[in-house]
Amino acid sequence: MMLRRALHAEILKLKRTIALKMVAFAPLAVVCLTVFMAASAPFSTLHQASTRDDWRALARVNFQFWVMLMMPLYITLQTALIAGLDHSENQWKAILARPIPRWTVYVAKLLIVGALTAAASIILLGGVLLAGIVLRTLTSEVRFGFPVPFATILLQIAQMTGLAFLSLTIQHWVSLRWRAFSVATGFGIVATVTILAMLLAAGQYRSWPEYYPWSLPMLVLARQPHNTAVVLWISAILGTIVTLAGCVDFCRREVT
Repeated sequence: MMLRRALHAEILKLKRTIALKMVAFAPLAVVCLTVFMAASAPFSTLHQASTRDDWRALARVNFQFWVMLMMPLYITLQTALIAGLDHSENQWKAILARPIPRWTVYVAKLLIVGALTAAASIILLGGVLLAGIVLRTLTSEVRFGFPVPFATILLQIAQMTGLAFLSLTIQHWVSLRWRAFSVATGFGIVATVTILAMLLAAGQYRSWPEYYPWSLPMLVLARQPHNTAVVLWISAILGTIVTLAGCVDFCRREVT
C-alpha cells in the first residue's frame, strides 16, 4: 500500500518532465537512423554480418545502436530527470516528512525508470517491424519475407533490457545521491563513452568489456555464444545488491 502511494506520486510527477516524450523519441531516433542508412546502402548496412535473413539483420543493426549508445544515454537522462525534479525544487524535506517509509520513495523511482526503459524497448521493437515494411517499399535490394521472426527479435530485446538492470540501478543511485544534474548526466556520459573506448581497445564483444555493467546488454548480440541466462541472473543479483545499498544510503541520509 505504501509503495503504491509512492508510485502514484511519481507517476503524477512525470507530467512535469520530458521523460514520457523520451520514451518514444529515443528508440524512434535509432530506427530513423537505421532506415536512412539501409535505404542509402542496404547491402553494406544489412548484409555486413553475412546473413540472408534481412529481418534479423535489420534488428541487429538497430539493437547495436540501441545498446552501445542510445540506451545508456536514455537511462542516464531518465534517472536524472526523475531525481532532478525533487533536487531542483528541494522537495526532499516535504517528501521524506510523509508517513511512508523512505525506501518506498527510492524503489518507486527505480520502478518508474525500469518501466520507462521497458516501454522504450517495446517501441523499438515496433519500430524495427515498421522499418522493415518501409524499407521493403523503398529499395529492392533487400527482401523482408514473411513470417517475421517475431519471437526471436522479442527475446533478444527482452534479454538486452534485462541485462541493463545492473547499470540502471547504479545510475539510479548516483542520480539520487548527488543533487547536481550535471553529476548524474556526466557520470552516465562517461560510462557510455567508456563502452566505446573499451570496444576499440579490446575488440568487440571480447575480453574484459564483457564484465563492464554498461556493456552487458551487448552480449546478446555477440557472435560468440554466451550463457545469457546466467548473465541475466548475475545482473539481477548484483542489481538487487546495488538497490539495497542505495536504499540504505538514501534512508540514512540527512536532508538539509
